[in-house]
Amino acid sequence: MTFIKNNSYVLFIIILCMCFATIGAGKYGKEQAVTKIIITEGDTLWGLAYHHSEEMPAEQWIKEVMKLNDLSSATIKIGEDLLLPAARTIKDDETQLAGVSQ
Repeated sequence: MTFIKNNSYVLFIIILCMCFATIGAGKYGKEQAVTKIIITEGDTLWGLAYHHSEEMPAEQWIKEVMKLNDLSSATIKIGEDLLLPAARTIKDDETQLAGVSQ
């Protein structure tokens, strides 16, 4: 008990580091991949959401597209480049090396 009282700052730093490590690990459980497309005639964000949103609800996917492309409205124009989010969950048993894509 005397050790803890004399070295409480060390214990505090260790607990703080463990908290930050846990939070950081939770944040990086999802990897954000981006696909770039060119808008063609007849494309709408709802139509693109139907084809590209995978398991994400369409409204949430559209909000992410708008945020990713700095759009103030859901209106898109023919010929524009559009970045589409494609979230891929990293499995616990999957090992990734830096700079290596699968």
